Amino acid sequence: MATPLQPEILIAHPWMARGGSEATAMWALHALQDRSRVTFATASPVDWEDLNATYGTRVDPAKVALLSAPRLPGVNSGTVVAFWQRAWFERFCRTQGAKFDACISAYNPIRFGQRAIQLIGDFSFDEKCRLALYPTATGQVHHRPSIVRQAYLSIGEHLAGRHDEPAFAPDDLVVANSLWTAARLREHFPLDRVPVLYPPSSPLGVENSTREPLGFVAMNRITPEKEIETLLTILDRVRAAGRPVTLDLLGKIGDDCYSRRIRRLVRERQEWVRTPGFLGPREKTALFAARSFGIHACRVEAFGIAVAEMAAAGLIPFVPAEGGSREIAGDESLIYRDPDDAAAKILAVLDQPESHASLRRSLRENAARFAPEHFSMRMVEIVQDFLGLPI
Repeated sequence: MATPLQPEILIAHPWMARGGSEATAMWALHALQDRSRVTFATASPVDWEDLNATYGTRVDPAKVALLSAPRLPGVNSGTVVAFWQRAWFERFCRTQGAKFDACISAYNPIRFGQRAIQLIGDFSFDEKCRLALYPTATGQVHHRPSIVRQAYLSIGEHLAGRHDEPAFAPDDLVVANSLWTAARLREHFPLDRVPVLYPPSSPLGVENSTREPLGFVAMNRITPEKEIETLLTILDRVRAAGRPVTLDLLGKIGDDCYSRRIRRLVRERQEWVRTPGFLGPREKTALFAARSFGIHACRVEAFGIAVAEMAAAGLIPFVPAEGGSREIAGDESLIYRDPDDAAAKILAVLDQPESHASLRRSLRENAARFAPEHFSMRMVEIVQDFLGLPI
């Protein structure tokens, strides 16, 4: 073990792709690399230069030991048999946990064989929660309760070596990524103390610029829980009311069943919906500077880094009343109950252009709470509290 002033810390993420949990992993490494001996475990390839550029971090490979976890045979993506691959990753982490003073899961609970800090990003890790909380939980055939689904989950539990253990060890420190997530965790698990650590949202440095007055942006993974079809429906109604809004739908549209459905819906609206795919920081900054509004439809968004980035960049985002995104939007004029309410609120804001400057100002002030610097300081505080010593 390391000396008390230089604890050995393991940070684990099953697969580094593009999203909120990956930003959390990178900024946790950034925050702790000069205060401890950090090891990063993941099953995905790691390109530090690309990850630093994507998330605005300065993780130094010389200060972070990389621990490559095994993959299941034939798996080269975090979305292929995801539950099994994550389980296999957890099994590996169990063999490593005892070597460290503190273990941190950057994305949902991992049993390390010792008490750990569990950073919760969503509720996909628990089948009962998934079915109870996700409106689209059974939208895809392979996600519906069935003998096949149960067998898939049971094999995953076996791969992880859980043996009917609960998701959290009794002495784990479970950390939520929003007040909404903390409330759901207390509802569904025997947890009394659930501190909140908002994910890091890097400001894009957008200055005042000429914006398309009816230009909207949505930025999501193209998956059922993001409810892409709902935001298209909302903007259909705004256009039907005589406002020719446009939409830039950011995110990679794959070849799965849901993506094919969204591609078809987009094709039907090709005169006003653009699909630039995944954008790097420079391209995203330019796009956010040229549009006026954002829109989000996911009702189980535990936080919503995409929404926080929009708010910080001067976009005015409309978000559902359910989920953590409302903590970013703040103003009730931007928070909707259903598609009809969303269309009505969008039309009301469009009718009051004099309110846009104050909305942007309040959104930016609120989004400042989610800056990476705040995340880094809070991350250090959480680790110090967990270890019972300064680092």
